[in-house]
Amino acid sequence: QSMDSHPEQIALRSKEFFRTYDIEVLTEMQVAAVDIKNKIAVCKDGFKMEYNKLLIATGNTPKALSCKGKEVENVFNIRTPEDANRVVKLATSKNVVIVGASFLGMEVAAYLAERAHSVSVVELEEVPFKKFFGERVGRAVMIPPGGNRVKFYMQTEVSELREQEGKLKEVVLKSGKVLRADVCVVGVGAVPATGFLKQSGINIDSKGFIVVNKMMQTNIPGVFAAGDAVTFPLALRNNKKVNVPHWQMAHMHGRIAALNMLAHGMEISTVPYLWTAMFGKSIRYAGHGEGFDDVVIQGDLDELKFVAFYTK
Repeated sequence: QSMDSHPEQIALRSKEFFRTYDIEVLTEMQVAAVDIKNKIAVCKDGFKMEYNKLLIATGNTPKALSCKGKEVENVFNIRTPEDANRVVKLATSKNVVIVGASFLGMEVAAYLAERAHSVSVVELEEVPFKKFFGERVGRAVMIPPGGNRVKFYMQTEVSELREQEGKLKEVVLKSGKVLRADVCVVGVGAVPATGFLKQSGINIDSKGFIVVNKMMQTNIPGVFAAGDAVTFPLALRNNKKVNVPHWQMAHMHGRIAALNMLAHGMEISTVPYLWTAMFGKSIRYAGHGEGFDDVVIQGDLDELKFVAFYTK
């Protein structure tokens, strides 16, 4: 979890790899529509590409704040290494406000805690990760071992971003509190980047996710989808269609989709797994807990040395 990484350090494949295997990579190009009848992807600039097989892996788009002053300078969604690098540079010895105690929000808070002058996290819920980890684990993560370098403002939201000479100066909360802020990072969730498929005939659910089967295939033969933008049948939940927006899952989706695009007849059966690191501790999570009745905890929560079992 290093916000000063460069793209080359975290790329899954080198440029040489693509050259060696004759893979053409077209950057700064956006597909605006997919014509499934003629098997053509149409780009924004009018450029057309024919396909035999198509994989859609567009991921998601971050939700923006809807408050007053949201276009002020130095307000970021962290999407790229460049975004992260800029935030670190601007945040060093300055005041940072993070909106949303999401994975992104909490990881950024933990990373900047050592570097910024102050870090404040604003969150609508009463505890971070409550839906995901439950109240007790969420609270334990919120109070990291070794003191509180991060201030939390829970059960409130941002009502205004105030500027001075075009740059962010203060973040005003609905509770009336005013926080000094030189940089603001927004992590309030995301929506699937699938708007361009609306008229395509490819099946998309009410939330905008592309629906695929166990082969990662859409309702259209030859068209596959993978990653954060899809719902797929999860074997360990009786094939309930779920969206799991995590790194490990995206890798597996891509692999299964590729094998099926090559007609290998491979079904997805993997167990979702994720890890996150913050405040010098790593949390690892396996399974898929959409809702739970009980959390059984073994070990020491205060020391963050524990195992939690989520049961129904």
